Amino acid sequence: MQTRIGRAIAEVRRAAARGELTAEQAAALVAALHERQQHAVWRAALDTAATDPVRVRLIGQRPAVANVLTALDAVTALTDVSDPIPARAGFGLVHVYATAERRHPLTGGIR
Repeated sequence: MQTRIGRAIAEVRRAAARGELTAEQAAALVAALHERQQHAVWRAALDTAATDPVRVRLIGQRPAVANVLTALDAVTALTDVSDPIPARAGFGLVHVYATAERRHPLTGGIR
């Protein structure tokens, strides 16, 4: 079963094969359609009723991990954030565990 976006992508490719579009035009249209398709998937995920918490592990340099935690906290409710633990790989990397839950009512993000 093909989605509307899938049918539109197929039509763009057929138009390019018939010479009605240049390869660059077809590529730009297909890329835009893929982006819309991905956005639709994200929206569907946001619209689900499931509110189970998600356990997240971040690995990176301490400032980078702190920046991502700040961003996550802006769009989710973070709980159970661990202290930074040195990563076995070394190189100044740390890993942090956190639990993220959807806020009610939903705040942050693209909505």
